[in-house]
Amino acid sequence: MSSSSDEADEAVLGSEPAALEDEETAEDDGVTRSDSDASDLSDDQDAVDSSGSEDTTKVDSDAQLDIDSSILSADDKRFESQSLLREPDAATTRDILLFLIAFRILNALSVRTFFQPDEHFQSLEPAWQIAFGPHSGAWITWEWKHHLRSTIHPFLFAAVYKLSATAADLLRLSPTWRADVLVAAPKVLQAFIAATGDYYTWKVGQKVYGQASNEAWAALALTVCNPWQWFVSTRTMSNCLETTLTTVALYLWPWQWSLAAPVEDGGDTDEFGSHSNADSDDTYQLGSLRQCLLLAAVACVLRPTNVLIWACLACFALLRITTCDRLLSFGWTKLLLWIRVSSISLYRANKTERTILIRETAICGSTVLGISALLDRAYYGQWTFPPFRFLYFNIAQSLAVFYGRNDWHYYLSQGYPLLLTTLLPFAITDLYLAIFPSSTPAHRLPTRLALLIRYQLAAVALTVPFILSFIAHKEVRFIYPLLPPLHTLAASSFTTFFLPSISPASPTRHTSASILKRFLLAALLIANILIATFTTQYHQRAPLSVLAYLRHEHEAHYLTQPPDISHIALADTTMTVGFLMPCHSTPWRSHLVHPGIKAWALGCEPPVRQNASARAVYRDEADQFYDAPAAFVRRTLGPWPMRKGLFGAKAPQLGLGLGRGVRCAEATFDGKAGPKCWPDYLVFFGALEASLLGMAGRESGYGECWRGWNSFVHDDWRRKGDIVVWCLRGKEGR
Repeated sequence: MSSSSDEADEAVLGSEPAALEDEETAEDDGVTRSDSDASDLSDDQDAVDSSGSEDTTKVDSDAQLDIDSSILSADDKRFESQSLLREPDAATTRDILLFLIAFRILNALSVRTFFQPDEHFQSLEPAWQIAFGPHSGAWITWEWKHHLRSTIHPFLFAAVYKLSATAADLLRLSPTWRADVLVAAPKVLQAFIAATGDYYTWKVGQKVYGQASNEAWAALALTVCNPWQWFVSTRTMSNCLETTLTTVALYLWPWQWSLAAPVEDGGDTDEFGSHSNADSDDTYQLGSLRQCLLLAAVACVLRPTNVLIWACLACFALLRITTCDRLLSFGWTKLLLWIRVSSISLYRANKTERTILIRETAICGSTVLGISALLDRAYYGQWTFPPFRFLYFNIAQSLAVFYGRNDWHYYLSQGYPLLLTTLLPFAITDLYLAIFPSSTPAHRLPTRLALLIRYQLAAVALTVPFILSFIAHKEVRFIYPLLPPLHTLAASSFTTFFLPSISPASPTRHTSASILKRFLLAALLIANILIATFTTQYHQRAPLSVLAYLRHEHEAHYLTQPPDISHIALADTTMTVGFLMPCHSTPWRSHLVHPGIKAWALGCEPPVRQNASARAVYRDEADQFYDAPAAFVRRTLGPWPMRKGLFGAKAPQLGLGLGRGVRCAEATFDGKAGPKCWPDYLVFFGALEASLLGMAGRESGYGECWRGWNSFVHDDWRRKGDIVVWCLRGKEGR
């Protein structure tokens, strides 16, 4: 080991310069370890020899070990060999990827609950319109009408819809099977996307901790066992695709560029103790950088706030935090003070690196923007730039506030706890150790590159929520792309805490502390399973169940002939449904499927292009209904349908002298505000049941035909209780 390497290692930690002394690189697996641990192992070997052991082979370095040195025991050499994890070969890597794909497909197809409207209305509804035309019954929300969203995401699912529909037609599937295929197809695609994110979380862990490190395997286990991942990762939200794209791009990011810094005055080094590397661009494949930037650009187009992640990393790559030691002399006091001075400079970065990064960012960004512009032109019918309009409407005009305000500490008090659940203590620990590496115990010190990656990931995980906290409207899914980096960070503390207690080779495995840790690990796993089961099988289950019921009712009683989807057919092949509930409380055409189901719901368009005073008093259609349900019903729907009299009395009068069929022909469907008709099926939450019973009276033409349990609790009083379906008399159980 050269002296220059020793000097570089001494600069890794300012307050503990000896922590990484005599760093060596293992020839077998390339994992770097410190010789200070090797001397400890040598002493341990002498102790074993003195107690009568016949094994006299001296352990010269723990560089041959692929485990965290914190779990090594001085009393049991056998623990070292049995805890050794081999570097995964190509077959193992392939098997892990296949397992993750199968696991996420099972995950996607087993989810039975509703989470966010955006998983349907910001992806599947426009995709349905792209695949099956403008008259297919898709509910297109205001964001798409005002060009706020990129169409890259919907076009992915539109392709899946077209392929699935074509395959169903070629196989001549029944309407029921065809509908089931169209409902499941987007879930399967999203399962592949989620599995890719899991896989590259493991790969990022390998890049940080080593190919065969326990921490990398722990990162994989944490992402697989995280209940938030089971609950959210297979949902068709743009945030889920954004998270996967970000994870893959983080794996491809040229982390080693931040290690290169020119040396000035013979003593300057960068924050992690590395000297200049003028040829650093030759050490990193240009193709990987381009892949990284292309994926990052797509993520930013999908969700413009994703640019915050890459702005942070670009600053680390371009701005060097360099340090130099200076001796200050105070002549009048004869006092000498040795200080360390830090500075930030753009020009300390390698000029070639800056040129490559700026050039490739421009090329890759322009390519993605060009493709996005063409897709947007095809969908919107005109040239537009959705990222700009997204920021303008949601931030400049503050329309996001229309959907709720949150406390400034939301991401700290609710966001991270929801993302991490039982992993939260380990993530907090490793965030601290990554930001303040001098606090890291000597036996847990990784390589310089690992220190750098952990530091930058932790900085991103803290900076992005801090900036997003200045926006009034907050949601936990906005910081979802930070979860894979948090899994990578938390893997270190998680492994250090639990591995000695579960490894069969650990000499401390049978101590009371290890037994308690095993019970704690089992309790955490059980808690994760219970949370995942509750959120995906029970909480808000009815919004999906009621659409399956309506779809099956249509298949059983209305599909006597193919309906004409270009207009409202008054024959009995058209089934009408009305949703008296807060808007976007259920999925829409992606689960109703059949064009013969004509449905209306209460609208909730925000006050677009209105001044502040108008926005302050604005009430959307759903608000108007809940403000005065009886008045809204009389104004929008007319008198309640009444039960037919004995001996076939004439059909109930529906107001304005119009028959029910005429009113339905003039009604507005698919989320549009305006006049509505009394439908065949009326859907509402249980919280509204008493009010509707009072309005309808005993002679109402409706009767209950389905009821589905929804949730134990809900934060919106309007969505409390079961979901209830009333049918017009004579249609129940038909």
